[in-house]
Amino acid sequence: MTDPLDPQRLPRAAAARVEYVVQRLARALGRSTEAVVARHGVSVPGYRVLLLLSDQVPRSNAELARLAFVTAQATHLVLTELVERGLVERGDHPGNRRIRLLRLTPAGADVLAACLADVVAVEERLLAGLPAAERDVLLPVLTHAAGVLSGGFFGDADAERAAAALRRQP
Repeated sequence: MTDPLDPQRLPRAAAARVEYVVQRLARALGRSTEAVVARHGVSVPGYRVLLLLSDQVPRSNAELARLAFVTAQATHLVLTELVERGLVERGDHPGNRRIRLLRLTPAGADVLAACLADVVAVEERLLAGLPAAERDVLLPVLTHAAGVLSGGFFGDADAERAAAALRRQP
C-alpha cells in the first residue's frame, strides 16, 4: 500500500499551503506527545498544564485555560486530577479570596522533567538534518506566525466572537 502522505503523491495545492503543512506537523507532534507523556502517567492536557506552571509563577485556572487554548471548565477537570495526584497544589490569591492559584509541586516538576526529556528527543528528531541556521529560525518564525493569528484566547475578543458565530451557523 502506498503512503498517502508521500510528498510525491500529495496534491500540489495542499503541499504548497502553510496551513496544510502546519496541520500535518501539529497532528504528528500531537500523536508523539501523547505517546511520550502517557509513558509518564499524564495526559497531553495534564502535561501542558505542568509545562505552563514550570516557571513557578502561581496561575489561576482561567489564566491556565487561556494559555492552554481550552475552556476554564476543561482546565478545571485536568487540574482536579493533577491536584489529587499531588503534581499541582492550590493556594490562596493574595488579593482575591475567590481565586485559587495553582503551583507545580516537586512531584509535578519531576514528572514534567521526565516528559520534557522525551519531548526534547522528539523535537531533536524533528530537527535532525536541518542546517543549524534553519534550526535557529524555526521557533521564532513559528512563534511569529502564531502571534499574528492568535485571535480569541489571547485577548482578541472580536476575532473569538466572529469565530464562535461561524461555528453556530447551520
